[in-house]
Amino acid sequence: MIIDYHEVHPSEVCLNVTVGVHFEDEPDSYYVIDLYAAEDGLVTDMRLLYNGFPCKYAFKSEEKQAVAAYLNEQKLLTHPLHIPQELSGK
Repeated sequence: MIIDYHEVHPSEVCLNVTVGVHFEDEPDSYYVIDLYAAEDGLVTDMRLLYNGFPCKYAFKSEEKQAVAAYLNEQKLLTHPLHIPQELSGK
C-alpha cells in the first residue's frame, strides 16, 4: 500500500481523516481510507472506499501500522493515533 495524501475534516465530536492510497498490485486504481478518531487518538472506524463506495476489505496489520505511522508524523492530534487490531475495516 502506497500512501499519497491525507485530508483532515475536524468536527466537534471527532477527527475525520481521508487518506489517498493505491496498492502495488493495482497501480492505476486509487482508493481512499476514511477513518474517524477520538480526541485520545483511538481510531473508532476505518474503511476503504473506491469511487466513494465502501469496499469489503480487511486491513492487514502492517497496513494499519503504516497508516497510523504516516498520520502520527503529521501530528494531527495531541495523542498519537492508535488503530485497534480488531478494527478490520469491513
